[in-house]
Parts: sequence; C-alpha cells; structure tokens
Amino acid sequence: MAHIPRAANLLFLIGLALCLLQIWLPTYYVTGDGPSHLYNAQILHDLWIYSKSRDFYLHYYHIVYRPDPNWLSTLILALLLFVVKGAVAEKIFLAIYVALFVRGFYLLLAKVTGPTSYWVLAIFLFVFPYELAKGFYNSSLGIAFYFWVVWSWLRFLEKRSVMNALLFFVFAAFIYFTHLLAFGFAAFTCAALLISVALAGGQAEVNGRMKFIARCGGILALLLAPFLVLMVLFTQGEGGLQLSLKCHFYRLVELAQFKYLANVTTKEFFFTTVAGVVVLLVSFVAFVKYRFKAGVNKYDGLLVSLLFAMVIYISFPEAFMGRLILMTMRVQPLVGALIICCVAYLLPEGKIKNIGALALFACFVSLTAVRMNCMAAASRAAVDYVSAESSIKPNSVVLPLDFSPSGTDEHGKVIADWNFLFAHAAQYMGTTKPMVILDNYEANMGYFPVRWNEAVNPYDHLSKGEGIEGVPPYVSIADYKRATGGTVDYILMWCYDPSFLSNEHFRALYAEITAGYHVVYTSASGRSVLWEVNR
Repeated sequence: MAHIPRAANLLFLIGLALCLLQIWLPTYYVTGDGPSHLYNAQILHDLWIYSKSRDFYLHYYHIVYRPDPNWLSTLILALLLFVVKGAVAEKIFLAIYVALFVRGFYLLLAKVTGPTSYWVLAIFLFVFPYELAKGFYNSSLGIAFYFWVVWSWLRFLEKRSVMNALLFFVFAAFIYFTHLLAFGFAAFTCAALLISVALAGGQAEVNGRMKFIARCGGILALLLAPFLVLMVLFTQGEGGLQLSLKCHFYRLVELAQFKYLANVTTKEFFFTTVAGVVVLLVSFVAFVKYRFKAGVNKYDGLLVSLLFAMVIYISFPEAFMGRLILMTMRVQPLVGALIICCVAYLLPEGKIKNIGALALFACFVSLTAVRMNCMAAASRAAVDYVSAESSIKPNSVVLPLDFSPSGTDEHGKVIADWNFLFAHAAQYMGTTKPMVILDNYEANMGYFPVRWNEAVNPYDHLSKGEGIEGVPPYVSIADYKRATGGTVDYILMWCYDPSFLSNEHFRALYAEITAGYHVVYTSASGRSVLWEVNR
C-alpha cells in the first residue's frame, strides 16, 4: 500500500475488509451456480480419495481429465476440501478470489497511475459483479487473473528476464484454465501494449522499435502458443464460434448505468447508475482534455484494448459456440475496469480524479450495505432450504424442485429480485454426505471435469419441456425410471405454492409425487418440504 496516500490507504483497507465481511458474515454466501461448483468439487474430491461412495458416484458420473478452460475453480475447491468442509471451502475460495482481484488490479493501476493516487479506490466497485452473484466463478476469477497477466507482461517488457517470462507464463496458464474469454482479452492486451511501449519511444530508432516488436512479439507468441493451440482445439470441439455479429447500441445505455455491477437486488441500480455517470464524466475529461493533446503513451495498449472490448461488447451475440454465453454480462465489468485503467494513466493527479475516486468508493460502500442485508436473508433461507439434509440417507438420489429461484424470506417476500440465487442451492446438501442431486447442470455442460454418464443423465431422461430448472419444473419420474432403471429416492420442494397446479405439466408431476412419495420432513418456515419414495 506504500504507493497511495495515508488516507487512501486507510480507505483501501476498509474496502478490503468490507469485501471479506460480505463473504464471511453469512452462514452461506449464496450464489446461483456456486453450490453446483462446490458440489462437483466434493464429488471430485471423494473420487480422488477413493471414498466408500466411489462406486455409487461412478454409476452416475465420470471424470474427464482434458485440458479445457473452466476447470480451475473446481480444482481449487476440491483441494480446499482436503482441509475444510463444505461452505467453508467455498468461502476460502471466494476470499482467494477477492485477494487476487484486488491485489492484481492494484498492481496494474499502481504501475500506470504514478506514485500517489486515490484512484485505486475505484477497484472495489468491480469486485462483486452480477456474474459473481450468478455463481460464474471461473468467469469472475478470469478477470482477476487478467490484471495479473497484463501486469506481469508489462514487468517483462521493462526487464526482459527468464524469471519474468516464466512469471507471465504461469499467469497465462492460470487464466486459460479459468476462462477462455478472459484469456482472449489478456492476449490481445499484451500484444497491444507491446506495440504501444515500442512506439512511445522506448526504442530510439525505427529499426530498433521494429526489432523490439519482433523480438518481444516472438517471445509472447511462444509463451502463449500452447494455450492458443488448446483454445483452437476446444472451440473446434464445441462446433466453432458460430458467430452472427450485430450492433446492439442499447448496451451503451446499460454500460452508462453499470447495469451488471448490480449484484442481487434492483435496489442497487441507483448506486451503480451514479457510479456509471461518475466514471463517464471522469473518463470524458481524461479523453478530451488530455488524450487528444498527447502523443503515443506506452500504456496506450490499454486504450486500444478498451476499444477492442467495446467492439466485442456492442457487436457479439449473447449466444455463440452453440451455447448461451451471456456475453453482455461477462464483458461489461471488464470494459468498466479497462476504463478505470485508461483514466489512471491519462488523467493527471488532481481534484477531478480524487473526487471521482471517493465518489466511486462511496457507491461501493452503499452497495455493500444493500447487498449484506440481502445476503443475510439469503443465507437464512439457504439454511432453511438445506435443513432437509438431515432426513436424507447417504447414497441417495435427490430431485430438487425449485419454485422460487430468487428465494423468499420468512415473510414470503422475494429476497433477490435481480438474481436467481437459489437456482442450485440444494446442491449444498451434497457436500455433507454422498448423494446424487439431479439438477447438477454443471455435469451436463461438457467442459467441467465431472460429467454425467449418458445412460443416467437426468437432462436427457428426466427433463421434459421447460425441464428440471423450469418454474414450475417439468420432469417425468416414470420416464426416468424406465430409461435408466434408477429410482429417485427423495424429492425436495422449495417454496412450493398450490397455485402451480394450474400448470398442466406440473399437475401431472404432482400426481406422480403424491402417488409414489410421502412427506418425511418440513422445515420450520414451511418453505422446504422433503418427500421420500414409498418402499
């Protein structure tokens, strides 16, 4: 923290503490897909240690050891489970994410912004984006590693040593195995910075600059080559990019609102919009007053990367590679972070920059207050939801039926009206004892290490129409039993309301349940009801 003034240093530590409190205060830090990541890590961990439930798991799952992206979070969580259990492992993972994100962003800003700056306080606004609340751990961790990759590349350009090249290679490996999108952006940024560093006068003559670009460009290509090859193989295996580009200018309005920095509730929109306006005003001053008066700056590669990210943000579809990627949600926080980086080196220190930084930090503190209240209610609801675990026998097959992905509190009020925090919350139960939980979407995606065996895949043999994750869910237990020969031992209903019987598909499912199952547990609030199959 030696690079920032004492007052800013104190605020920085307060910001870091608030980030960690958000994670550690509630019993569960509930995110949409987070429980699924943890549950699959538990399966991987149990298979690693040859647990007594190994044969039970292997009937339903298999492990694919292939160098694909999206693996790192599962591996880290599986390793943490050697030390701690369940939700504690997830919290340690999230604390690691916060440390990597904050420290990496800080190092990059400190390198480009000069010796003293309050601007580093802007970091905290981006730590908890919408994608993290969705439980997209790899995507979020990929942005954290983006800062480390760019920082280590700048370090190499300043001092071209074997150790610095090795450091860059390590971070490049981390970001590739975390998320492909972040890897692509990082590779482009490093190439852009190589050119801007050369053109800014680091090499006195044209020939010297060209040699510098050729030499360092060759090293960059060599260091990234293994991952570029893996990337091509992965994308081809997924059927290619399947891109259809089109300008979506409404996304510029969403950027001005920082829509995807809102995390769990629409109450956050006011503060994210204020933050978006502040960033736009400060960046406008930086670009108009200073950028257009300056020559080439060695950090202009960040500006080129911002323009590249903006093109991707505006023109890419939400779905490609045959999948729903949710591109806008993933790219918007990175665009915002790049704007912060560009302002850092373009705008000299002064009142405009300091006031902007303090305003953004105030927005972060306000967002934290709103989120912590919401996440406390979500944690209490999660405790209620998974309390049925005590009535489930080990080595059982469980079908969660979620009627309120946003969650409802003890008084029937919606908890997270901007996010489906409870989409996979039932999978927390799978970290306490061996069980197969049939809404394990992650095992159906094809690019995580734990995958369903085709013969028993519930997304093929159980889901109908809207599927397991529909509201209301639409499945056929009888079809699953006929196709797989397996039995669904338990059905866990969350926030069920009789009004869903108006849906003909659910009405048929409910008839199956009442005919073949009986209630063995109801939580204190009545939100969680567990049915056991009639033996």
